[in-house]
Amino acid sequence: MNTNTITPVALATCVEHSLNLSLSGFDLKRARLYGISVVDPSGIDTNTDGALRISFLAEHGDVYELLESRGSSIARMFDAAAVLTCGWAAPVDDDNESDVPPSVHPRRRRVRLVVVVSDAGVGSVLRFADDPAEIVTDPGNAKGSLADAVERLWRDAITASDESPPVIKKKSPRKKST
Repeated sequence: MNTNTITPVALATCVEHSLNLSLSGFDLKRARLYGISVVDPSGIDTNTDGALRISFLAEHGDVYELLESRGSSIARMFDAAAVLTCGWAAPVDDDNESDVPPSVHPRRRRVRLVVVVSDAGVGSVLRFADDPAEIVTDPGNAKGSLADAVERLWRDAITASDESPPVIKKKSPRKKST
């Protein structure tokens, strides 16, 4: 399925909508990786049930290790890959508290993030625990280590899967001394 006619943010919104229907809460302990198959491209913009087939691939306690693991390259076999993670978010324009981690920031908010990547690009959707009906979308403008890791997962997957497995040399059998 060619996803080039589907915008990355529309795909991310449809994926997030589907995952949101099956998730409870904003406290997932492990990041998850999904493979996305587009079944009905015309249903993406309206979040139509059955527009996508979402396949769970892997999970890990560290989203970066999940994305960088060799096995994650299997996501490239799908039309798109999606990463789901939960955590804390805090304002970044706050000069007085700019060095404070989001988890201890006085205005922190619990967040669930879905990032989708395909040949058409990257899109993401945030949903906050304190206002779960509202979503915040990003059409691929996000910068930072997670955006880079997702991009590498998709763009470098071919390289990772083409690498030869390590060669294991067999030891020569020892001669028995008599």
